[in-house]
Amino acid sequence: MNYLEEIKNSHAETFDGVSEKEVQQAEEKLGMMFPKTYRDIVKEFGSVEVDSEEIFGLGVEGYLNVVETTLKEREVSQGKLNGYIVLQNIGMEGILIVVDEQDRVFEYQLGEFRNLLSTTAEYIKSLL
Repeated sequence: MNYLEEIKNSHAETFDGVSEKEVQQAEEKLGMMFPKTYRDIVKEFGSVEVDSEEIFGLGVEGYLNVVETTLKEREVSQGKLNGYIVLQNIGMEGILIVVDEQDRVFEYQLGEFRNLLSTTAEYIKSLL
C-alpha cells in the first residue's frame, strides 16, 4: 500500500486536494519546489490532520495554509528557513517541522536544525 492509500485508510482527517496549478502558484510564492511526496499529498488531500497534529497544506486558509505559515516563519527566523517549507508547528518550545526540496525532514528550533532522517510521507505515516 502506498503512502497516499495509507493516509486515506487511516483515521487522519483530510481536506479537498488542489490542482497542479495551485501547487505551482504556491511554489512560486515560496521560491522553491515542493518535494514529490509533499506535492502528491497536497494534490490529493490539501492538508492532513492526525488527532491534534496538523500538517500544513493548500486549499485551506489561515495558519494551516503552508504558504502563509512558511512566509511568516521565514520572516521570524530572519532567513534561516529560506529553502524550507514549514510542515508543522509542534506548538511547544518554538519547534517547527520543516522539509527541503530533497524531501529531507528536519526539526527546527531556535536557529538549529535536527535531521529526522525521514521523508514527508514517512513523517506523516509516523503520526498515524
